[in-house]
Amino acid sequence: MTTAVVTPARLQDDLSTYASLVHAPFDPSVVSGVLNALAEVWPSSWLAVRTTTQTDRDVSIRFMNLAAAADPVGRLRRAGLLPFTGHPRERLLEAVLAAGPVLYGVDVAVGAGVQKIWLMLPDLMSVEQMVALPGIPDAVRDHAEHMTRWSNDQICMIAVDFVNGTMNAYAQVVPPGQLTPADIATVLDEVGAVPAYDQDLAALESAAYTIYWTFDWDKPGVQRVCFPRRFARETFPVHLDPLLAQFIAGAPLAGPGPHGFTLYIAYGPTGRYYKVQADYLAIGTQIRLPGNADVPMTH
Repeated sequence: MTTAVVTPARLQDDLSTYASLVHAPFDPSVVSGVLNALAEVWPSSWLAVRTTTQTDRDVSIRFMNLAAAADPVGRLRRAGLLPFTGHPRERLLEAVLAAGPVLYGVDVAVGAGVQKIWLMLPDLMSVEQMVALPGIPDAVRDHAEHMTRWSNDQICMIAVDFVNGTMNAYAQVVPPGQLTPADIATVLDEVGAVPAYDQDLAALESAAYTIYWTFDWDKPGVQRVCFPRRFARETFPVHLDPLLAQFIAGAPLAGPGPHGFTLYIAYGPTGRYYKVQADYLAIGTQIRLPGNADVPMTH
C-alpha cells in the first residue's frame, strides 16, 4: 500500500515515542512478539497508531487491511497471543468469517498485547443479518431498529475487543454533510448517552463519516457511540485537549505523505472522551472503506 519500508526496529522506536508522548505504557517484548507472530503478513498491512484522552490510556498499533488468507487470528493463537476461552465473541468471529469475504485488522496495545480483531466487510451486511449471527450480544438485538435507521441498514465493519469484552458495529460511510449536529444529538439521546458539547459539534462540523456503537456481552444498552472525522495535521482541532496537541505535534510518521489524522469523539451514559489516530503509513487524501466508500481528509 506504500513504498515506505518499515523495519521492526524502526517501528519499535516510533511506538516507544508515541507512548512517551502521551505517558502510556510500552513493552518492547509485546510488540516484538506480535511482529514475530505476524512476520509473514504485517509488512503488507496499512499501519496506524491511536490513543485516547482517558486517564488509563494505551497506545495501540493497528495492522489494517490484511487479506483473509493472512489469517492473523490463527497466527496469533498459535503464538499464544490470542487465547480462546469459549466466550461467545469467538463464535461471532467464526460466524462473520463464514458469512462472506472479509479483510482483517489487528489492534495491539503496545504495553499489554493483542486487544481487538477487526473484520471489514467488502460486501456490507444488513443489521438483520448481523443480529442473526451466533454469538452476537443481546444488546445488539435490542437496538436493531435504531441501528437500522442510522446505518441505512448497512454495516461495514465489526470489531471484537478481547480485553474489554465488547464489540463494535460500524455503519456504512456517509458523505460530508449527511450527519448533522441535530442527527448526532438525536443518536445520543436515543441510546442514553450524554449530550455533545458545542465544541465537539463544531469540530465534527457535519463531516463525521460514520457512527459506530459499542456493546458488551454482559451488560444491557449501548456502552458507547462514536463519531469520527479525518483531518490533516495542520487542521486538526488540537484546542480540544492538550493531549491531542501533544500527539499531533510529535507523532512520528513513516514514508512520504500525505498522512491523515482521525479524531473520534466517544460518548457513553456518564461522559465522553476523545480518541486520535495517526496514519503511520500514508494512505492518501482519501481512505476507501467497505462498500467502495471514500473518506475525505480535511485540509
